[in-house]
Amino acid sequence: MGLRLSLYLGFLVSTLLVRLLWDLRFAPSWLYAALALLVVGLGLWIMRGSPALVWAGGLVTLAGLGVGYFNAVASLIALAGLFISYHGWRNHLSEKDQAAFWGWVFVWPALALLLFWQVLPAFYAVWLSLLDRFNFLGPSRFAGLGNYEILLRDPLFWKAMGNTFWFVAFTVPIGIGLAALIAILLNERVRFQGLFRTLYFLPYITALTAAAAVWDWIYNPEFGFLNYLLGTQGLDWLNRPEGIFSLLLAPLGLPLQGFFAGPSLAFVAIMVMTIWHFLGYQIVVLLAGLQNIPREYYEAAELDGASWWQQQWLITWPLLSPATFFLFTLGLIGAFQVFTQVLILTPTGGVLQDTLTVTLYLYNKGFRDSDFSYASAIAVVVFGVILILTLIQQRVLERRVNYEA
Repeated sequence: MGLRLSLYLGFLVSTLLVRLLWDLRFAPSWLYAALALLVVGLGLWIMRGSPALVWAGGLVTLAGLGVGYFNAVASLIALAGLFISYHGWRNHLSEKDQAAFWGWVFVWPALALLLFWQVLPAFYAVWLSLLDRFNFLGPSRFAGLGNYEILLRDPLFWKAMGNTFWFVAFTVPIGIGLAALIAILLNERVRFQGLFRTLYFLPYITALTAAAAVWDWIYNPEFGFLNYLLGTQGLDWLNRPEGIFSLLLAPLGLPLQGFFAGPSLAFVAIMVMTIWHFLGYQIVVLLAGLQNIPREYYEAAELDGASWWQQQWLITWPLLSPATFFLFTLGLIGAFQVFTQVLILTPTGGVLQDTLTVTLYLYNKGFRDSDFSYASAIAVVVFGVILILTLIQQRVLERRVNYEA
């Protein structure tokens, strides 16, 4: 009972905060109705055996929220409702329930921010995706699933989705594999270990926009450091649409076309920059996992005659699986949202849109074409794809995670 009552009071406090931060005059009527139904539903849920004053306070709070034209008056009425609820709660709850309530009081501000900045915008994006060319400047009509139907026939969207899948397939496993190798080497007793750890972590604390700007100079075809290092002249890394598989297999007489040609050379250049930037973070996480593996396992393996590679395969890899699973999960979600480095290095999506990702396409539709409805439809589809892949990843990989170390 105490938990449910605390949740209810916390909801009232959060709703009041939303009321104070965001003028509900600009909210659609359905939002008022949804709030009213939610408050009434929660009130009925806790009514069984609960103090009537709490319920009365909730109704007064709702009345305060319903006053849409005078913020000060509405806030005072809502505060009065909360005051009544507080007296109802204090006179009828045990000390244990009151202690639980104060715990929720401290948790609810963070939950309210999460609700206001994350959950509500997500639902709002779903609503926008059902409108026709909403741009905040004029009226828009309800279009149902029209934006999604257009999206399924949009070749540019599928091009962007294919590029994003290539980005995920390259950056996540290669980045984690490289980080694991470096972390294992750093975990050995080598000289200047702290210096190496700092050097590897420095790129991660550098702003992504600044790092991308530096790599833009490195890739410059005229005075870029990479061309000088490789002895090539005038190679325009960021404007080469040829697929990497096609380039590598061309000397063998195996021409590849379309999707099988692989990501373009320009996109591979962006992937290299991305792996470099996040490598330090992955190394730190894997190092923490390595240091939790008891040394006794390695000593016993040495006594049994196991080689260094056998120790890494049979001991390190299984016991490091919680850290790698964590990095795989976050890496997949982050790679699907790649945007900043692509926008800095190839603002137009590259030659033939070979570096266009779904988030860059979403940005172009929303902020360059002022079609927030279509952009919201893209966001909803991307969310669904990430959710499905994450669930599959958890069901497939989490069974192999060893949490015993």
